[in-house]
Amino acid sequence: MKILEIYLDIKHNKNEDLFYVKGSGSRVKIPLLNKNLALLLGILWGDGWLASRKVALKNYSWRVGIVEDDKPLIYKFIELTNEVFGITPKIHDRITKLEAYFSNRIVYEILNRIYHFPDGDKINRLKIPAQVLESDELTKQFLSGLFSTDGKFIIMRKNYPRIGLDSASLEFIKEAEMALIRLNFNPRFSVWNRKTGNKLYGLCLNGFEQATKFHKEIGFIGEKANKLSYFLANSAPLRRFSPVESMSRGI
Repeated sequence: MKILEIYLDIKHNKNEDLFYVKGSGSRVKIPLLNKNLALLLGILWGDGWLASRKVALKNYSWRVGIVEDDKPLIYKFIELTNEVFGITPKIHDRITKLEAYFSNRIVYEILNRIYHFPDGDKINRLKIPAQVLESDELTKQFLSGLFSTDGKFIIMRKNYPRIGLDSASLEFIKEAEMALIRLNFNPRFSVWNRKTGNKLYGLCLNGFEQATKFHKEIGFIGEKANKLSYFLANSAPLRRFSPVESMSRGI
């Protein structure tokens, strides 16, 4: 709150736990960091965006949003935004994807000034908020949102499961790797040199044991959650070999 007051003339709505900026009719909650906010931050760090500050100042449109093709995930974002900040985002149908967005100066500054979510381009500017990393439970919620947006669940040859996360930001992916290691996971790090653009960095959690642990302790939301749940419910927990191990064993 004190950080916000440096940049904004925040007013308190009497008789309610709502705040606003002078001249604005929009009232919002200013939340403490809890599991719901950590999950919402993870979703935003994955597929979310803030309008660039330069554009926001020019147009006085402090837009925050996400773009996704996962409809249940979009509705979860809307639910969380409403619960955490008291705001209901609008939906714009982009035909192949859905965009959920809203405009609010206080929320914009909370994300940018307190949790250091970059405005405009995110490449090589993302960091997991230090406040989130202070708690294993908050870290798990953040990673759930992040993997649900930027992550993937793949079933390889011989019914071998793999959960992955890709990013163009090396420092960010290394932070995610260290967070997983701290939570007793065994991530594998990799680098892809793409034909065009920046390098792509990745993490993988391989095998049935890691997939089960992820499902129980972190979990996806949206369509990936259904896919992983179905796989685990219909795959016997037998010893699974990676594709490389299978080739070496002649399987």
